[in-house]
Amino acid sequence: MFQMHCSNCEAVIKSSHLVEVQLFLCPQCKEIVIVDNVIISKPKTSINLYTPLKELLLSAKEKFQLNKSNALKLKTKHEVDQRLAKLLRRDDFRLNISHDFFIQTTFGHHKRSAKLLNISSTGAAIEFFELGPLPEDESEINLQLLIPGQAEPLCLLARAVWNGKPEKTEVSPTITTGLQFLGIDEKTRTRLWDFIIVNETSDHT
Repeated sequence: MFQMHCSNCEAVIKSSHLVEVQLFLCPQCKEIVIVDNVIISKPKTSINLYTPLKELLLSAKEKFQLNKSNALKLKTKHEVDQRLAKLLRRDDFRLNISHDFFIQTTFGHHKRSAKLLNISSTGAAIEFFELGPLPEDESEINLQLLIPGQAEPLCLLARAVWNGKPEKTEVSPTITTGLQFLGIDEKTRTRLWDFIIVNETSDHT
């Protein structure tokens, strides 16, 4: 079991999820606090867990605090807290794209545009609209996401893990491909998570 002290009320927070999230809802004072100084207790010893994403956590907290006060229009503080807790379980949260968002893909000698259907910190689903070459299962594919307001595209390396084949009766078939991201460095991971946060909060303003 992992535990930490709440920075707001000093109560001990115990949860097996403390090493998976950046913010946590304290069950005592009901405030969201940064997950920091987490320890795992063992007989006669305690091990400090270093958080390599501390800078990202602080950035995420500031971004959410700004959205809570200026843009995020939810009915109650409890609803806000619940949304934050859901969003900041990074590896579990998947953003469904509610608008047309097109990306550039490269695999082998092929370059194709595709629609981004959903994305998380670990993978994505994309949709090809016309018949043509597809990435083979387990093959590598490069993605480029042009993010509004940023000069440089977000570049991601992924593995194609499945393809949804169209039915023969479809006149204009679409083909969905599932992707698993590979070897994302911290700078790219931060940009990816910022993209997910901005799009999630903009859908609920």
